[in-house]
Amino acid sequence: MDRRLLVAGAALALAAAIATGCSKSPTAPAAPATDNSEVNTTLVQAATLVDDGLAEDNSQVAASALEAPAGSFGVQAAIKPFAWWQNITAETRTWTLAFSDSDSTGHPNTCLATLVKHMTGELVVIPQSPTDSTQADTSRIFKPLDKTLTRKIMLKRIVIGKDHYWRVTEVTGAFVTTPSATVDIESLRVQSTSGVDTTITDPLQWESLRHVLAFTTNDSVTVTVTTSHLNDAVYIHRWDWRHRLRTNGDGTYTFGWVTSAWGGWRWFGIQAMTHGSIYDDTAPFDSQAWHFVFRVVGQQPAVDYYPQ
Repeated sequence: MDRRLLVAGAALALAAAIATGCSKSPTAPAAPATDNSEVNTTLVQAATLVDDGLAEDNSQVAASALEAPAGSFGVQAAIKPFAWWQNITAETRTWTLAFSDSDSTGHPNTCLATLVKHMTGELVVIPQSPTDSTQADTSRIFKPLDKTLTRKIMLKRIVIGKDHYWRVTEVTGAFVTTPSATVDIESLRVQSTSGVDTTITDPLQWESLRHVLAFTTNDSVTVTVTTSHLNDAVYIHRWDWRHRLRTNGDGTYTFGWVTSAWGGWRWFGIQAMTHGSIYDDTAPFDSQAWHFVFRVVGQQPAVDYYPQ
């Protein structure tokens, strides 16, 4: 899908979600209507930062040809997957705005915006043809899909010239999980040739915009994911591609890529599924994902708030 269409679609969906699904925190003081409206407008303008669209992506994904290890779990019929994808058929988005730090005029100076998206649908797995492993079978395996995404955004009311504006100043990643998931992403290490070397253990930790993950153009990036199982199916997801991570046999999984030649805001996600999610025709869809914003640093300076 064209990136401009993806961003435009996310912005429209975000605007609709804020208009219909926004609520106030029951413990937060009431904010003037102008502040509430301006925060909503800023969130729509900052759609690139606050709504990546990865959790809804229905692109078909080529699966590994590896067979399920014998005796690793009870199966009615093991799957040799050719490809898989998800169909999101229903989605509920709820924004909660919690205002605080009011000044002498009654205007709050801080807003914590929390996005919760509940998605349902189906996971579709296409087995390999039993006569030709390079071809898809005509059959399809459908599994119920139910997952919830949580993300937080910090906005501040700041002075620009003689006026006050609401701007995004901090963000978290997104945490996406199926109910009672048994798969668990324990940590994510990110390294790059430009000098990045950080380990993340909580996708909902706060990062100021100045300190989000930042890579240079044409930078070589390596991610190493640690999960709770030795045989999880772990994928990295960008807006334009998805690849399976290489298992290291010790509960860690690795993948490397090179950033683009142009700067800007980007997202990537790490999704871990239990082996049975795509290799067992009866096992449930069991998944956890972490999403993160990052910057490819071109000519743009670091920023403290967004939009500028």
